[in-house]
Amino acid sequence: MQLYPLQTSFTAGDDFDLAVQPRSRFSIAIYQQRDAESMICVGGVVATGTRDVTSKLINGKYVFESTRERMPVRFDTDWNWPTITVKPDIEGLESGAYAAIAYEVGPTGEPLTDLGRRCVARQPVFATPPDSDSMALIIARPRSPAAPIAYIVPIATYHAYNSIGGGCFYGDPVHRTHPQTKVTLLRPGGGFGAQLGYPDDAYDRRSPRQHFTHWDAKFVRWLRAHDFACDFYTDVDLHRATDLDLTQYRCMLSVGHHEYWSQPMRDHVARFIAGGGNLAVFSGNTCYRPVDFGADADVNNIKVMNRLAESWPDYSESDLIGLSYGYGGAKYGVWSRLRRKWTKPEREPIGYTVRRADHWVFAGTDVKDAQTFGAEDRLVGYEADGVPRTPNGFVTLADSAQLVGWDVGGAAAMGVFKPDLGDGANPGQVFNCGTTDWPRVLMDKNASSHAIVARITLNVMRNFLGLAAQDASLENAALREPIASERDEHAAPIGAGNS
Repeated sequence: MQLYPLQTSFTAGDDFDLAVQPRSRFSIAIYQQRDAESMICVGGVVATGTRDVTSKLINGKYVFESTRERMPVRFDTDWNWPTITVKPDIEGLESGAYAAIAYEVGPTGEPLTDLGRRCVARQPVFATPPDSDSMALIIARPRSPAAPIAYIVPIATYHAYNSIGGGCFYGDPVHRTHPQTKVTLLRPGGGFGAQLGYPDDAYDRRSPRQHFTHWDAKFVRWLRAHDFACDFYTDVDLHRATDLDLTQYRCMLSVGHHEYWSQPMRDHVARFIAGGGNLAVFSGNTCYRPVDFGADADVNNIKVMNRLAESWPDYSESDLIGLSYGYGGAKYGVWSRLRRKWTKPEREPIGYTVRRADHWVFAGTDVKDAQTFGAEDRLVGYEADGVPRTPNGFVTLADSAQLVGWDVGGAAAMGVFKPDLGDGANPGQVFNCGTTDWPRVLMDKNASSHAIVARITLNVMRNFLGLAAQDASLENAALREPIASERDEHAAPIGAGNS
């Protein structure tokens, strides 16, 4: 049972619209990404409107039945499915990342699938295929800013890799589709339910890349575990700047794989940093490819996305975030035409070698200059960003060996950066981790570099929120001791790897 949202986000407490598969009888459950791996049921919905859908209230739950015949669909045009307008039946809905789950039911509302039975029983659901094929990612914006952090969910990148309907911005050898330059956002696959033609992550096969669960959900869990309150938005909100006012925040977060940006996204972030805001990039291949949402697009009704070029001219995103994929590299596997499958998805053990151990980013990690961390965990990759050949002021705190045999073949780096934006008396700064796989290691307590990655992440967030001056000694002890005890039986000492 497929579905997709008509808007990439909605204001918490308001209605939102879902397009639903034709010729289906179903109910809707709302789940939220909270502390655990699995999403948690937070309630159902109240129907406030329909188009080509009937609705009945049976035993306290809405049963919907969509009409119309199923018609051929494409990757670049609105699928124009029947729609329902619903409001989560949840008191005090908070800003966050949610899933609307559609599960098929019988005439009296009884669930017909295992997923449906779990929803009715309000059991947790791990959002990965095949269950996630019946989910739509729903981002609830705050009614007014309520947290110091703006978390940006990369819907544009999800759709760039989503070949459902016959195409995306990449060739998909699994489903035999060809690269395209235009996709619609009005189809399944913007975070959940995508059709993907890239190989699985050899180091985390539980969820596919280009999928909310793979990177973003991990980081959301980490933030919640450390009591960092966030307001959630999508990159479409960042582009529009009608519902998101970055000046109300101290820090913006870009996580996992935030590859596709529009010029307005860049402009809004540049103004934010010039005005004193901080950008924390726990992502790789960040801001590398330019898109727009249609030359004459109504910002309140964005439907399509156009790929404008292979990259920004002169890799100019490095002027904003310090690094560029154009100086880094990627390794994801080899497509075997004979076997019609991806092979060799593994990477060499490459990590980061410390260059500035005395920097505040490394406080509490006990790392030394020339020590390498993260190699055993394949922290660098699957896509990584590097330092421009012409110095731009980026302070390299750690870097990798040359990525020989990888696409691009540069080297990865992490560090801090103050963009030269030409204005602003007291500009903010950027931290850039330079790799997609940071969230994976951050949430893997058996990873040999987990404690270092976790401490760096904590240091960055505390510093960017103005908390670094507080005495963190007790927090540091509480953070590290349980991690060490959990790791002793399963992993090598902290910092193990090349040195």
